[in-house]
Amino acid sequence: MKCCREELRNPDIIDGTAYFVCAKCGNVQEIQNYRVYTTDEAVRYFAEQTGYQLPHGYVNYIESTQGKVIALPECENEISAFYFGEGFYVMAKLASIDPNHQNSIYNAISIARDWGVLPGLVPLEGDGHTWLALDYRHSNDEPKVVVIETDEGNILTVANSFNEFILKLRPYADVYDFDGNLICRH
Repeated sequence: MKCCREELRNPDIIDGTAYFVCAKCGNVQEIQNYRVYTTDEAVRYFAEQTGYQLPHGYVNYIESTQGKVIALPECENEISAFYFGEGFYVMAKLASIDPNHQNSIYNAISIARDWGVLPGLVPLEGDGHTWLALDYRHSNDEPKVVVIETDEGNILTVANSFNEFILKLRPYADVYDFDGNLICRH
């Protein structure tokens, strides 16, 4: 939850209602039936809610992928080339597994469904037109990592496992200059 462009943390919890107070403006936001989850509880909750197992290590990389890019396979059509034509996907922060977090994986799933992302694809990061996602359509516990463009629903596989995905990540500065110009190819 955010206010004044800052994440509100450590709410006061009274009778199951969390009260978040913004230190800058004094605004109070409340969430009823609030629960604090440990990491293990959040991972179990994800499995209960979705029927999928998060890849081992996902929790360890939530914070560390921002400012990274991943090389993409060659685009096979004009729409994919429009979104992914430079050959790289620039990453923002991966979705949190905390159900209470503003940038939760549950919010990402809901928003992505509104954009037409298919069931079995669990978005980790995206902006509506493009998403980075776990692809559970063929396995409930060993998903591939894909990018999706929602105009025509094209999907490109970027890694056959989450571990392979992590190994393929590159620093943004190795691919783009300060002005966002591409400085290297695959």
